[in-house]
Amino acid sequence: MSEEKLTVVPFPAAGEKHEDAAGGGSGIPPPPPGSHLTTTGRRLYIWICEALIADGRKIDAAGIQIVMIVHTFLAWSDDLKLCLELKRYAVSENGNRFEMPHSYNERNARQEIKRELPEACLTVMSQIEARLKESKTKGGGYQDDLFGDLVEHGQSRPSLSA
Repeated sequence: MSEEKLTVVPFPAAGEKHEDAAGGGSGIPPPPPGSHLTTTGRRLYIWICEALIADGRKIDAAGIQIVMIVHTFLAWSDDLKLCLELKRYAVSENGNRFEMPHSYNERNARQEIKRELPEACLTVMSQIEARLKESKTKGGGYQDDLFGDLVEHGQSRPSLSA
């Protein structure tokens, strides 16, 4: 893992908002208590929050999910660094190649990040999909009715009751 020491970075008290670095005035919710973020982790947390706010996402209740993404990303980054420095595979005493533990961890963390990012609306396609959904529901919460045409057809027919 990273050799960066855990340092305390002041954050606003509960209920207060952290003003973003861009100075836009939109508040960033503080990470949840017990999130144990390093300085790099806090910077990444703020960066993700600012990106989501800039895209028009409401993130008041997304602190836990964002912290989980930050921790996964930092673990992936540390394992990737080990893969680049120590290589992914090694050779045993009897000549067999085997995958190093940090390579396995890096691959698993990468897969986890690939699953988490779209859920948090942090990929281009997930942002497009979110905007598309919002544009469909802007006009008073209208939602397309799957059976609307069938119901309308049934209601337009005269009653056959005798």
